[in-house]
Amino acid sequence: MVAKEREGALTGYRVLDLTDSKGAYCTRLLADLGADVIKIEPPQGDQGRNMPPFLHDEPHPEKSLYFLYRNANKRGITLNLESDEGKDILKKLAKSADVLVENFGPGYMESLGLGYDMLRDINPKLIIAGITEFGLDGPYRNYKGSNIVDFALSGVMITSGYSGKVPTLLPGTPAYDATSVAADIEILAALYCRDAIGKGQKIDVSVHEAARTGLYPWSVPIYSYSLNPGAPLPMPEGRLGAQIYPVYPCKDGFVRVIAITPRNWQALVRVLGSPEVLLMPDWENFIYRVGNAEDLYAIMLEFTTKFTQIELWEAGFREGVPIAPIYDIPTFVNSADATARKFFIEVDHPVAGKGKYPGSPYKWTETPPSVRRAAPCLGEHNEEIYCGELNFTKDDLMALRYAGVL
Repeated sequence: MVAKEREGALTGYRVLDLTDSKGAYCTRLLADLGADVIKIEPPQGDQGRNMPPFLHDEPHPEKSLYFLYRNANKRGITLNLESDEGKDILKKLAKSADVLVENFGPGYMESLGLGYDMLRDINPKLIIAGITEFGLDGPYRNYKGSNIVDFALSGVMITSGYSGKVPTLLPGTPAYDATSVAADIEILAALYCRDAIGKGQKIDVSVHEAARTGLYPWSVPIYSYSLNPGAPLPMPEGRLGAQIYPVYPCKDGFVRVIAITPRNWQALVRVLGSPEVLLMPDWENFIYRVGNAEDLYAIMLEFTTKFTQIELWEAGFREGVPIAPIYDIPTFVNSADATARKFFIEVDHPVAGKGKYPGSPYKWTETPPSVRRAAPCLGEHNEEIYCGELNFTKDDLMALRYAGVL
């Protein structure tokens, strides 16, 4: 245990987690809120256990940092859903569950006899969220996808990287994590709705759609606006980040500056000591600054390099221009803001050992999210759940393992 047990907003709810990398973060967020999340893996383990990076760069199913973070707070069991016994066991678990989250793809659960209609007959209050690449129906439903494909199709990749160079992908799985947040919100809404109508529902979450709205949301209203009669067509997009949100070196690293409006620009000039070269009226025009970004960058270096990250950040806050330090990982972990918010917490895993984990991305006062346990080892809670809750004997478990069910 890494923290004292605390009641959360979802304490008392049970979630069956059949996800891999597409939905692991969704169920992690539910677990942080106090839900009893049971991660159900195939006997060989979730493929996420093989995703790098690994602790000390040692590939091991219990040392994937990707898996350890996204599956903290969950209990874990193994179960072969394609076996007859496995299907029966899932149905038993579904009887007492509030939510089931899966990301197998269109039609897979139905092919096993475990689709929404079947499970609804067993538990009418069950909420099932299906996460797929392109939705459960529609013309793209059977298309293959991946995090990088969905990241590109979200529209954000065209703006990611430097002009004249290849587009870049963000670290990790941003498209899948954005989808997990969207699915999480829909599940919370469905639970709220269930209190009013007394019934569960089926939730269809498309990675393609969720990544579009989660990673690059302003493109949606811009495009919709352009469809109005007489509205101008949207401007072609490109990799203009360095011109619009430039990164400048300073005494101890780098900062990113967002000085778009005249007010922002004037504040930035004050931050840098109002040097005469920056008081030229043309610089107050945003389009002029974008068009002369290389010249402006060369000029700015003379002034930003006189200050530290924190000096620029504090002056920007005081004057009214966003200036953000760009931290490397050790600096961020030990930064004043991360420390003050107690963002990183120590988690003790039976194989990976103790380490600092990012905590929940938000703070609540009455029902605060918390991390209560490390990610489960493969099959760690088989005996606890199968014997303690479903009344199997240890001999039953041995027989099921031998038969490939667990």
